[in-house]
Amino acid sequence: MRIKKNILQPFMGVLILAVLCFGAYFILSEFWVLFSSIDAKLGASLVAASATILVSVFTVVFSKRQEGKLEIDNQLREKKIPIYEKIIEFIFLITFADKLGKKQPSEKQMIQFFTDTTRDLVIWGSKEMVDAFGDFRDGVTNIPDGNNAEHIMATVEDLLLAVRKDLGHKHKNFKRGEILRLYINDIDDYFQ
Repeated sequence: MRIKKNILQPFMGVLILAVLCFGAYFILSEFWVLFSSIDAKLGASLVAASATILVSVFTVVFSKRQEGKLEIDNQLREKKIPIYEKIIEFIFLITFADKLGKKQPSEKQMIQFFTDTTRDLVIWGSKEMVDAFGDFRDGVTNIPDGNNAEHIMATVEDLLLAVRKDLGHKHKNFKRGEILRLYINDIDDYFQ
């Protein structure tokens, strides 16, 4: 029974497509005959009126579609902002804990942070953000031999840039270290 359905589906698709093409040809040929038989001035007026109506309809449909897309983007942004704020707070906690007299996050707190954030990004994050967070997680948990500070800082900056991009900021002309410069004083020693 299943094999018969699989064989018939392409045939039915071609048949339906042929019927639709024939119907479109028939309708267009009837319109052509109708427009050919009327006065030229009246035909020009009908074409202009039809074009005006079609343009208006397409404009309304396009604007409604854009409004719907914009509304979805705004709703997604509202969900993303608290997640991204939590990520940035965690980065700043790791970076400034000693200077602010706070404790570095424990292993349990780090696991909890990565678990919660991964769950939230699976639901709400863009592909670029998921990739950047994965790279950040790998960079923080698998620090290369020699404690490569440039690599870790570049990974953090890539994550921060991904957050900004996902929220709609443009940053085509950003150079390596420009975001990190906001809170790392000697960034020029690491990135020329």
